[in-house]
Parts: sequence; C-alpha cells; structure tokens
Amino acid sequence: MKTVLCWIVLAAAVVPARAELTPNQVAVIAMAESPESKELAAHYMKARNIPETQILLLEGKPVDTMSRQTWETQIRPAIRKWLSEGGRDEKIRCLVTCWDVPLKIDRRAADSPVVVERTKYLAGARSARVAQMDKLLGELDALGREKPPAAPEPIAADASLQAIASRFDAAMKDTRERLGKITAEDEKQKASATFDRVFVGVGGNVGILRIMAARSKAEALGQEQTAQLAAVNARLQGIAQGIQAMDALPDTVSRDAQILGLVQFTEGLLGGIRWIDQQKDALEKNETYSSFDSELSLVHWPDYPLFRWQPNLLYYGYKVSDGQSVLMVSRLAAPTLDLAKKLVDKAVATEATGLAGKVYLDARGMTYDAEKSQPGSYEAYDQSLRDLAERLKQHTTLTVVLNNEPELFQPGACPDAALYCGWYSLAKYVDAFDWNPGAVGYHLASAEATTLRTPGNQAWCNAILEDGITATLGPVYEPYLPSFPKPDDFFPLLLTGKYTLVEAYYRTKPFDSWVMVLVGDPLYNPFKKKPALDEAGLPERLR
Repeated sequence: MKTVLCWIVLAAAVVPARAELTPNQVAVIAMAESPESKELAAHYMKARNIPETQILLLEGKPVDTMSRQTWETQIRPAIRKWLSEGGRDEKIRCLVTCWDVPLKIDRRAADSPVVVERTKYLAGARSARVAQMDKLLGELDALGREKPPAAPEPIAADASLQAIASRFDAAMKDTRERLGKITAEDEKQKASATFDRVFVGVGGNVGILRIMAARSKAEALGQEQTAQLAAVNARLQGIAQGIQAMDALPDTVSRDAQILGLVQFTEGLLGGIRWIDQQKDALEKNETYSSFDSELSLVHWPDYPLFRWQPNLLYYGYKVSDGQSVLMVSRLAAPTLDLAKKLVDKAVATEATGLAGKVYLDARGMTYDAEKSQPGSYEAYDQSLRDLAERLKQHTTLTVVLNNEPELFQPGACPDAALYCGWYSLAKYVDAFDWNPGAVGYHLASAEATTLRTPGNQAWCNAILEDGITATLGPVYEPYLPSFPKPDDFFPLLLTGKYTLVEAYYRTKPFDSWVMVLVGDPLYNPFKKKPALDEAGLPERLR
C-alpha cells in the first residue's frame, strides 16, 4: 500500500459537542428500479423506526460504478433537491445507502473540458517560464565579461526541474566568480543589481528571506533590517494562506493562473515550474475517483477540487466551527440480500445486550520511532495497533489478543471474536475468526471494498461480511494509508458507548470525497448499555 505524508491545517475554533445520532436524523437512499434495494430500505426503516418520509428513491438502472458526469449532472442535483424539501437539510445528519445504490464514482473523463483546458494552459505556462529562464540565464552569462558571450544553448522545453535548477546554480556560481574580479565600483554595483534581480526572478522572495535569515544568524541585524525581515516573512505567510484558500476552489484555468502568479512571486520561476509540474502530474494520474458514499458526504458543498480528497470536517483533527455541511454516510450491503438484512438485525439485537467477546489485533512488529517515523507511515499505523492493545489492557476488562509478528492470525486462531483490526493481506481474507453477533472489525489494505456483493470473493470486506461480521470498512480504490481511521482512534471512541458506529467513523477518518466506505447500521452502538471504556481512558487527543 502506498503512503503519503499528510499535513493538517488547524483553525482556531473547537468542534461543538453534538447529541448522539437519532433515527429521525437518518435518511435512506435506495434505487427505484431495484426491488431488492427497496426491500432492504424498508427492512431497515422499520427496524429503526425511521420516518417513512425519509426515503429517497433514485432513478436510473443500478450500476456498481457510476460515471462522474452522471453524478454531477443527475444524481447530485436530485439528492440536493430532495434534501432541500420539507426542511430535511436542517434535520438530516446521516444517509444510508442500500443494495444496488452505486458503490463507486469513476474518475473524471480525460477528454472533459476542464482537463483539456488545464492541460493546454499548463503546457503553455511552462514553456513561457522556461523561455524566461533562458533570458535570465543569458543576462547572467553577460555579467562581468569584456565581450558579449556566445548565446548559450537554450533549455529544452521539456527539461526537468532538476536540470533547469542545476543549470541556474552553475550559472550563478560562474557569475559570482566573474563579479569578484570586477574592480570598478560603479560597474560592480551595476552588475550586482542585475545579479540580485535575476536571483529574485528565479528564486523568488523566499530566496531573499532565506539569505536574510542566514545573515541574521551570522551577524546581528540592525533595527531596519530586522523590521524588513519581519515584513517579508509576514507578507509571504499571507500569500501562502491565499494560495491555500484558492487550492480549495474548483480546478480551473482561472484558478491556476491566480495561484501561479502568487507562487511565482513567492518562489520565483523555479517555484512556478515546480507547481506546474505538480499540477500536470495530478492531471495525468487523474485520481478523481471516489466511493459513492464518500462523495455523498459533501453533497451540500459547492464545487471543489476532485483530485484525491477533501478534509472531513467532522474529523477530530480539524478544529472547525461547524461540521453541519458534512453528512455522515453508511452502507447496507453484503454478498447476499439476506446477509445485508442481518447487518441490521444483529446490530439491533446486540444493542439490547451489549457486544461480548475478545479483541484481536494483528500488528506486524514494525519498529516505530516517534521522532523519525512520519505521520501516516506503516510504522505509525502498526504502532497504533499496539497502542490500542495497551490502552485496552490498562483501561478495560476486555480480553485482548495482540499478534505482533509479521505473520497474520491463521485459520482458527481467533474464536469468540468481537472486535478486530489488522493488516496486511491484500484482497485475500484469512478466515481466522469465529465472529460473535454484532462483531466490528476492519483490515488495513488497499483493495478490500472493491466489491461488497460477490459471493466467494476474498477481498476482506466482502469475505468478512459473508463470514458473519456486523460492521466493517474499507476502500473501493487505492486509498493511501492515512485514509483509514487509526485503530487507537476508532475503537476507543466506539468502546465508550457515547458514539454510534457512523459517528465513531466520521470522528476518526480524515477525508471525504475519497475512496473509503463504512458498511453497517450507522445507528449501531454496541457498547451503549455496557460501556467498555471510560472517557478518561481515551487518548488525550480525543477527549
């Protein structure tokens, strides 16, 4: 599985406390042309006493993967319209998708107008900046020479950023050597002014800031220089915030042009070319797919960039003032319709008595260094499993079985299973478990929810549902590891009995408009009557 280093920008306000999710805050989505979808929806609504007015029947033939165009032009507008009627948008906090509602939304078409327009614009913008680099390198090459030099070989239009930067560094070094040999003061000042102008054009104001900061460490700056340093730093921080705000806008040529201007002011031509290359790479990768449910979470939002993810404003790590624009979503699906109904029946029955059984955690024994291991790394998630095991041993009476070896739990090794989390057996379920009614668990791997309705398929979500688990989660496409809730976040919240399944999930998953899907009754609260963990035992970050 791929990993990425995720960074989170935290705003100032704190997420307001909200009451536990109730049935009258839940709406159900089913397919109008699918008897099975409507049957499952009716079964769920009756079991949870959800008002009959809170079901939306989507038009269209059931498909596993919906096109991005169909979502944007037909399905999203229909859902928005339905939510806006009768005050539903003020009441509904959670949506439940049922059998035959699409599981995935496909990536944006490569020939869509916005992709074509942006590709053309970025190619032209890069060529123009490479030409500017050529011009500035020519100016450097002319400094400190008695005779005009021969025209240098132009930089290739498709030259890599590293090659362009190396060419600039070499030119700067040669020019410094020549300027050091100039004896006439006026000539030297004139050449130095050109040198500085070229430096700023190529490296931007960030380059100036670095030079000033380095100089301040070597020698004390005067009051005026210190004030200049602070002013430049403040201005660059303001521009960085502006760029970040524009990054949240839909990806268009107009947005690109505005961001590129600010990037180039800050980081010069090299920074501009770097940003262009990043955007071109993102367009080529076209990671604009998602799970239907994750995109559904942002159905109230105006348009936003589709590359990878958007922040989940209900996630505990994002300190925002209002997460009401985010809808929680869970799915009722399994390899058979009968199993899908049992997800509901077992959840309701288990709540009446409380979930009992053992906790199985399958780490890999990876070495974790809190100072060196990156957030979202394999090591960090492996450590989260061990942290969870230690937390449960210290603060609960649950029986916890931790496997901290590279090999997974083997068949028959996990009887009386109530909770599970582990990794990494890609799309190959290892049937080590005897699942108790109401069991909750998930496996961290890249392709575990690519199907939920294929009897015999060994992707973990599909197979674990067929084997009898009551709730699980996983990705419909490559997720990148930080997309998963960390084990020591999700399970402690669930164990307190203060959160329903869907609330624990949304409180601990970082992204929406991405690939994850939660499977199970969103109202399921297995520890409501018999909490297994006091809130004082939660990680401090979750209190």
